[in-house]
Amino acid sequence: MLSKQDEHRLSIFERKILRRIYGPVIDRGSWRIRTNQELYQLRGENDIVKFCKLIILRWAGHVIRQDDDDLSRTVLLSEPGGKRPRGRPKLRWEDRVEEDVARLGCRNWKIVVLNREGWRKLLKEPEAHLGLLRRWRERERERERLPIYFVFID
Repeated sequence: MLSKQDEHRLSIFERKILRRIYGPVIDRGSWRIRTNQELYQLRGENDIVKFCKLIILRWAGHVIRQDDDDLSRTVLLSEPGGKRPRGRPKLRWEDRVEEDVARLGCRNWKIVVLNREGWRKLLKEPEAHLGLLRRWRERERERERLPIYFVFID
């Protein structure tokens, strides 16, 4: 799962790449770099961090639906023995998944995951909201490129 530092670094990298792609802009006779808001408006999609979180949630659903003897499911659901060190405990992968699922408005994510269609529906809502529907946008772009033929009727 992504830590806050990882999220921050990914966002910085994404903006760096977008600035390189879109380049500077002339404003009142002088060149300047584009602001973050201008970059996101040009791109038309939200940031890579949200996209990564959705991918991780999809994978978590896949792991929970695996057989009981599957290694990835066993590791995810296992409770390690022993004492935890003093101080604030580090967030586990499962804790961060639960936090992200709670933001979607789901309480018992391990039960919802078992219904594959319900889980897909839960994850499709933020995808549509975040503007991550690439296939739809690609189709729209293809339609714009198609030649338009006019038919004149006498």
